[in-house]
Amino acid sequence: MKAASYYFWKWADNDLAGKPAEVHAMLLRGELHPALQTFDARPVLAALEALATGERAEGEERSWQVHPHDSPDAARFVFTTGPQMERSASAAKDFLDRFLPLDISGFDEMQGHLIQGLPPKLNGFIFGQARLGRAYDIVADELPVLIRSIRPDARNPFGILTNRRGHFVQCLAKGRRFVVEWRENHDWSDFAKFDHWKAQDIKRLSALTAPYTPTGIPPGRDPDLLTYADTLRIFQAFLRGDPRPAQYHWRRINLELT
Repeated sequence: MKAASYYFWKWADNDLAGKPAEVHAMLLRGELHPALQTFDARPVLAALEALATGERAEGEERSWQVHPHDSPDAARFVFTTGPQMERSASAAKDFLDRFLPLDISGFDEMQGHLIQGLPPKLNGFIFGQARLGRAYDIVADELPVLIRSIRPDARNPFGILTNRRGHFVQCLAKGRRFVVEWRENHDWSDFAKFDHWKAQDIKRLSALTAPYTPTGIPPGRDPDLLTYADTLRIFQAFLRGDPRPAQYHWRRINLELT
């Protein structure tokens, strides 16, 4: 199995943007990015040792270094090489179970983006279509371009905007419209604790006979299909930190996801 390399760091308690590639480049130059702060790396080292114990049983090896090496209680970052954290669903879950409670983030050097599941500094936009890459710490003016970049005629036509608290909004392109959902995760250590809603067009919804079955509705009448303008408005609200916009009906779909 090809080894992967990762950097773990801690976001500073400020509002400065921290684009991962820029943070990584500054660390390689021996500088601490303004979006970072030094941290006590000893819990991270203990988690890596626990992770490595299980990996050794599988015939894999992991190594790591803390920088500065003589100050683990005031580290700039921890570097590790070893098996890919996402090599399997069980490995990814084991990694997140150990590292999410440590209040750190980290960079996948081989992939060039944050380690899957660890928080961005401010926000992150993840595409389902890999060719589009990922964007971090975006501003409102970037949202129209990002959403319009999603190709509905290609595989995985979705985009997800996350924030530092683990909440997200996501859209799935269907023709010229979008299915839009909003999720709030309530506990980093237990992702079974969440609320998840689907946005619905109130005019289309009111035209249906209640109660109605939310499947098999023709696209021209389906309240789950929102316009681009609606989708952008919801993403903008999320980016600002506003609550779910009241001009839409929000159908709670927790039971459909468990």
